[in-house]
Amino acid sequence: MGIQIAAFNHLLNQHPAVRAELAAHAGRRIAVALPPLQVAGVLTDEGWLAACEGEPEATVRLKHAAALAAVAGRDPALNDVQFSGDAELATAVGRLLGRLQWNAAEDLSRLVGDTAAQRAETLARGLLGFKGQVAWRLAANWVEHLREETPVLASRRLVQGFIAEVDALRDDAGRLEKRLARLRAALQQEQTKA
Repeated sequence: MGIQIAAFNHLLNQHPAVRAELAAHAGRRIAVALPPLQVAGVLTDEGWLAACEGEPEATVRLKHAAALAAVAGRDPALNDVQFSGDAELATAVGRLLGRLQWNAAEDLSRLVGDTAAQRAETLARGLLGFKGQVAWRLAANWVEHLREETPVLASRRLVQGFIAEVDALRDDAGRLEKRLARLRAALQQEQTKA
């Protein structure tokens, strides 16, 4: 858990305003989960997250769609973020998490220098910026086309329906097999008597 807390605090280090707002909740235990990753701890007076014992008072669970939305520069859908525990604390932490963005150029500049980091950031923005959004939309439209227009990919609803039909067929076949076994036994009994 120490590595996750260190990574989370590194991200908080890039956002002093968010850290200051988190400090208002000092002493409260929180958890943030993006399966399979989870970070949990207690908020300090300086707004950092520190390791602690006990269950979190509030948990913010993010679905992977929320992370993809953040990368694409969009707000996540409401059903992509789940809150549990203390609703007020979870909502406040979730709102603050929405303001966190990793400044990769800052970290990269420590390794390769400011100029190379700036070039890498420009390249990444070009790939993930408008072009990335267009590519994301095209991919989403293509998947929708494969599901709806040419049924190469099945929607979740269709797959669940198919599974239910297969289960029903298996149960019916099992009942038929038992009925046939009883009829065979009855037929053998009749043949034995005759």
